[in-house]
Amino acid sequence: MLHYDIEADWQLLNTCNYRCAYCSFSPATLGEKLTVHAEPREWSRAIDRTGLTWLLHITGGEPTIYPRFAELCRLLTAKHFISFNSNLTHPSALDIAKHVDPSRISYINAGFHPEERELKKGLPTFLKHAYSLIARNFPLFISVVATPDVLSRFDEIIGLTATLGIAPLPKLLRGPYKGKHYPAAYSAEEKMAFREFAAKACKTYNGPFLQGLTERPSIDVFGDEKYLDGVAPFRGRMCIAGERFVSLRPNGNVYRCQPKQTNYLGNLLDCSFRRLNGKSPCDSYYCFYFCLKFADAASGAANESDTFAFSHREPDETRWRNRPMSAAASMSDVEQDAKGAA
Repeated sequence: MLHYDIEADWQLLNTCNYRCAYCSFSPATLGEKLTVHAEPREWSRAIDRTGLTWLLHITGGEPTIYPRFAELCRLLTAKHFISFNSNLTHPSALDIAKHVDPSRISYINAGFHPEERELKKGLPTFLKHAYSLIARNFPLFISVVATPDVLSRFDEIIGLTATLGIAPLPKLLRGPYKGKHYPAAYSAEEKMAFREFAAKACKTYNGPFLQGLTERPSIDVFGDEKYLDGVAPFRGRMCIAGERFVSLRPNGNVYRCQPKQTNYLGNLLDCSFRRLNGKSPCDSYYCFYFCLKFADAASGAANESDTFAFSHREPDETRWRNRPMSAAASMSDVEQDAKGAA
């Protein structure tokens, strides 16, 4: 199992090389000049100084474009565990495959983003980088934000990654998109398509992938169809955020979850971070995947049931070997709901 004291949703940077229409960040934010607040060894030392074992979920922006990202991952995984979101466009993915221990990776959420990928002719690179990681036993799944266009051609999208032996999992569209607000704006036909898409995609992860995971992914898209009609509100529920979970911003600031002053817990880089002790009532807004994981379940809420039963054992290096995948393969999503505050 992954034995860790605390999980961080770490927005490493704002900058991204994609401009997805559904991203919660503005094009101006995504286009910011990349700011490096600390070198890889500085980050590693700051996290080690806490005396805690961390599960660090690294996101952005596009985290793999961060300078020496593979080195950062290698240093962090000497004592901690990581997961990350990526569009797999940057060659640092190949360096990670070569130099990082896959048993220290909780999961890699490879965001497919069809419109941007088609615009930039990026499919061959995606397949090459994903294949390199999968072939070296990294626990990788593919997700795709389920816009109406994606749902209208999900069979085509599933076919685009067929050489890998896995299909993109539909990820719930949440928030404003082209003048509508989702998931409330999904039509009955789109909800039906979402469920069919999810059922087909999930089948490609049965067997070695699911058996090899030691806990559910924090960004748990394996079952987003349960939330097509919305999620029970979290405000008022007791939550362990602040002790077992924090939000880490690009400059090292740490928050209980939503980045606001009342949630501020100090800064990792200047050693002022202090975590909370125990549960407290939710009074914030944050990424619902983490809320589902760390907030107490509401009575009768959908997060009390699981789509899959995950085995709880040490990762097995053979977990991917029987996975269907073409040997001839030649080839984030952003989950944050609020921008970091200084």
